[in-house]
Amino acid sequence: MSIYHSAHFLRRVKKRIKKNPGLRKKIAKQVKFLQEDLSHPSLKLHKLEGKRLDEYAAWIEGNLRITFVKDNSDIVLTDIITHDEY
Repeated sequence: MSIYHSAHFLRRVKKRIKKNPGLRKKIAKQVKFLQEDLSHPSLKLHKLEGKRLDEYAAWIEGNLRITFVKDNSDIVLTDIITHDEY
């Protein structure tokens, strides 16, 4: 499975890592799990509702999530947000 990212995702990650450098490793670990096994328990993967109906969310830490879209065998990372921001 290939992983791609939007420009928006990169900007948001850069901003979050600047505030909390320890997130870099956590994000990398979870993205690796996304690539290897979408059913990995630490992802706490779930489909979103409402305006983000086509997206999924994967857990990073606390209430921080990565959102993404599945496109056949590819994943496009779209945002990194808190659970409250969905």
